[in-house]
Amino acid sequence: MSTTAPRRYRSPRRAESAAQTRHAILDAARVLFVNQGYVATTIDQIADRAGVSKPTVFASVGNKRDIIKELRDLAIAGDEDPVPLAQRPWFKEALEEPDPARSVDLHARTTVRLHQSAADLAEVLRIGAGADEELRQLWQTAEHERRADAATFIDALLSKGPLRAGLGREAAIDIVWVLTSADSFQRLVRARRWSTRRYEQWLAQTFRQQLLPSNDKLS
Repeated sequence: MSTTAPRRYRSPRRAESAAQTRHAILDAARVLFVNQGYVATTIDQIADRAGVSKPTVFASVGNKRDIIKELRDLAIAGDEDPVPLAQRPWFKEALEEPDPARSVDLHARTTVRLHQSAADLAEVLRIGAGADEELRQLWQTAEHERRADAATFIDALLSKGPLRAGLGREAAIDIVWVLTSADSFQRLVRARRWSTRRYEQWLAQTFRQQLLPSNDKLS
């Protein structure tokens, strides 16, 4: 007599419905987090805006910290594939570009792309971290990851040639880490209404001036 367990049937329609519910919850949470902040937003409000029950929110995504982490990861990566940022083709383009000046230009473009999709959530995290211990830990992790990405870029840049005279690796990483924060994007693009093109050009020029030998600066 066979003891093989029966194979569990997985309904494509049910899976599609679950994915739609999950997306509705995430979309609702993002609007609420951005408009009124992390602390002021409740699971009840998220459920009400998404048109689902409170238990469904927990079952589909999790608690508020789970939700904002998922939102941040999706905004940065663009999908749910477990591929690190530095291995994404659009991030690797700057790493693999042999010309240092062109490389920093491409990294500026990548930074703007990330800010367009994730800067508002970064601001939610930054503000919320001051009032919520779990969110503070998530914010610190996010900053650690961002500095690691800056280190990856600087190491790739060093493989192409020298940095600006007197600039060491650690200081260069710090410069990229600061310049790629969402704060300047929020202030210049969202508050001062710079176009993203103007911001990208400013960032590329600043990268060149701060990181590269003087003969690689923009003319």
